[in-house]
Amino acid sequence: MQLIQDWVNNKGIKINYIDNHIINSKKTPLLICPGLSESAQDYIKIIERLNDRRCIALSFRGRGKSDSPERGYTLTHHLQDIHSIVECLNLDKFCIMGYSRGVSYALGYSLLNQNALKGLILGEYPAQHKKMPKGWASESMEFYNSHCQSISIKYNVLEAIERESEQIYFKDQLPNITCNTLILKGEKEETLLTLEDISEYIQNLGSKSIRIKHFENSGHDIKEDEFENLLNILDEFLSSLDDQCN
Repeated sequence: MQLIQDWVNNKGIKINYIDNHIINSKKTPLLICPGLSESAQDYIKIIERLNDRRCIALSFRGRGKSDSPERGYTLTHHLQDIHSIVECLNLDKFCIMGYSRGVSYALGYSLLNQNALKGLILGEYPAQHKKMPKGWASESMEFYNSHCQSISIKYNVLEAIERESEQIYFKDQLPNITCNTLILKGEKEETLLTLEDISEYIQNLGSKSIRIKHFENSGHDIKEDEFENLLNILDEFLSSLDDQCN
């Protein structure tokens, strides 16, 4: 299997994506929304291993090989990035997965496009789109430079996200999400998902099926700490969606 790398044009901004291009499978496709500083390239191992169904990961604007405009980093702009991929690749009845900050993008998209979805995967993030505080960009870049061998985001993009982000709580809109949902939670102290956050999901999601998977040996970075376990859980959940009627 050879992965395809390409770009879609979102109102003049090129959005990069990686696609295993398994277009003849009748199984539920998966679209991955990476975390804040991640890119599609960070999900190649997952794309390669989920080789019985179509699997796509995008790089949001300002990340990886996508264009990095000077402005345009609101939640709405990120949702437009997702929509441009979905529309270009004619995705329908698919599962969308958000990880870390990507959860807020996946939730935002899901609330507007429930009819297109069979499933939703939420990894390590509460039901909100966070406003980044003043000084967050410089602190984040300092952390990335000291802890990461390579990063997919530049300082000017972090500054733009800090400047344009706004606090949005999805709690009151969660009942409108009715597709089956899988929630991934690390159990070590680095987790960004509290038990209160889990309760908020359970009490408010309109999904008939909500699965919670706890990763005992992981903090926030589950795919790094427990990759094989994560892969098995993703495969199990996606297989359960395959059995649903469209």
